[in-house]
Amino acid sequence: MTSGKTFLRALMTRRTAAGALGAALLIGAGVLSYLLAERAALRNLGSIAQDRLSLLERTLDYTVGRFSYLPDVLSQAAPIVEAYRNPSDPQAIREANLYLKALNETAGSADLYIVDRNGVALAASNFDRETTFVGQNYAFRPYFTDALSTGEGRYYAVGVTTGQPGYFLWHAVPGPDGSTIGVAVVKIDLLHLQEDWRSADDVVAMVDANKVIFLTSHPEWQYRPMTALTASQVRMFRETQQYGGAVLRASPLLSGEREIDGIPVENVDDGSVTGHEFVAFSRTLSQYGWSLFVLSDMRNVQLQATIAAGGAVVTVVAVFLIVLVTHQRSQMARAKLNAHNMLEQRVAARTVELTAANTQLSVEIDQRIRIEQNLRRAQDNLIHATKMASLGQALAGVAHEINQSLAALRTYAASTQVFLGRADKDRVASNLTTISSIVERMGELTQHLKSFARKETVAKQSTDLTAAIRYGLKLIDYRITADDVQLTIVLPERPVYVVANTIRLEQVLVNLVSNALDAMRDHSHRHLTVELFADGGAAVLEVADTGRGIARDMLSSVFDPFYTTKDVGEGLGLGLSISYGIVKDMGGDITVESELNVGTSFRITLPLAAGVAAPAELSA
Repeated sequence: MTSGKTFLRALMTRRTAAGALGAALLIGAGVLSYLLAERAALRNLGSIAQDRLSLLERTLDYTVGRFSYLPDVLSQAAPIVEAYRNPSDPQAIREANLYLKALNETAGSADLYIVDRNGVALAASNFDRETTFVGQNYAFRPYFTDALSTGEGRYYAVGVTTGQPGYFLWHAVPGPDGSTIGVAVVKIDLLHLQEDWRSADDVVAMVDANKVIFLTSHPEWQYRPMTALTASQVRMFRETQQYGGAVLRASPLLSGEREIDGIPVENVDDGSVTGHEFVAFSRTLSQYGWSLFVLSDMRNVQLQATIAAGGAVVTVVAVFLIVLVTHQRSQMARAKLNAHNMLEQRVAARTVELTAANTQLSVEIDQRIRIEQNLRRAQDNLIHATKMASLGQALAGVAHEINQSLAALRTYAASTQVFLGRADKDRVASNLTTISSIVERMGELTQHLKSFARKETVAKQSTDLTAAIRYGLKLIDYRITADDVQLTIVLPERPVYVVANTIRLEQVLVNLVSNALDAMRDHSHRHLTVELFADGGAAVLEVADTGRGIARDMLSSVFDPFYTTKDVGEGLGLGLSISYGIVKDMGGDITVESELNVGTSFRITLPLAAGVAAPAELSA
């Protein structure tokens, strides 16, 4: 009897220990999976945020760049010079007002105006409105004092006359003796940017040097300081009236910060989302003295981590059930040898239990499958976001070209008006010819960008490889010029036909050239070579750079998805993987050779189109 009780106690002790071990495994698997998934989600979120920050920065540069020429044009325009020469002449002031209004409507700026050396506005594009600037004194504005000392500058503020915010560009107006006699000011409306930002899930915020948010996709955050203002900052805002009285009445937005794997997580307290955490990613815009923030809801990251933790717990439970079922079946087999009749009764009862367990296990497996499908869809969305970021880079280049062409068109149009007034027909005809060539160039750029951006089919046909190379280089020419890269192009004079998809060939070339430019960014000697030649019955395209190179033991991984040699936040490692798949689909091959600190060379081999002989230049 005593031995039986001892056996029962030992059995209960073993079951208790097994239960405790199982619970510890479940908790440990859940916690570990949550932490790992949280960090992985933050890294992926950071990569996407950096791509978006780049696109937002280029959009801002383009918006401001459209008007950067206007202050200098105003300081030299004849009606403006005449207004400064005869400020008491009503006719001169009227001509200046009309000129500013016409130019403002043509350029699409918010307002144009000029002030004299005392800070009083002489003429303005809104001279015929109740909120006109004419006669108002702006000597207290920093842009006025800066213009007298530095000649030009930029400043964002809320208008004291109109109450509307804007970005002010100014340029000093020189007098006959070279001294400054006034300031020409252009006001740009940037509010449409934050309207575009509101279409995304994340919060976008533009912050000035004093850590005050002045543009944001979250209206309640506008003119809120991120941290408490110092006494000197409060005094400065009160004197300059930069944001009216809004910033002086607002409380700090951030109430605390912590880091996860080096990524800042901000605690926001704005009344509507008190104690709400956002993952913060930022970009310093040194050209403007601002910072651009993308803040993502931490709850989304926590939801992904919770799903991953749940999946891990379900997996552990499934394994435990499988082990339990196996063990129980073994016990049933041994019990059958001792008592066949008793076993039949127990088998009936156990069968019911196993059926229920298997049903529960099937439900949990189905849940696991749905979780994995959701993760795959998230990965597909990430790849799509990367493709859109690449298209944004091409758009930035074309936008720069078109902006330069528009600036040239305005200049030639203005000079043509002057020559018409002088009846100088020869110069008018010359200007019109130049304007026509500029318009034709803009048409070529936009037409090819439309072809590159459309959702093309995967159909393959006989394609001129030399034309695809030239168009692909046009799309990336802006970066080549901006990075001061020496470009060598070796192409045959006659077309080279291969069986391929033109748009996808251009996509591969843009990927390779973009990677080469990134690799040469920190090198003083930047030389990019694009060469096309024949090797038997195939066309061979080589793209070589003098960049940082790739380690020999890493060459076998360069075409793997998500592998990248770039710094964190500069790429997802999908460009070469996608290019590899495109080339293989066209029946070709792509290889790489590299040496550290010497450079990298990618070689694409494509079969020539059947029935089209290789030209003599290509075979030489």
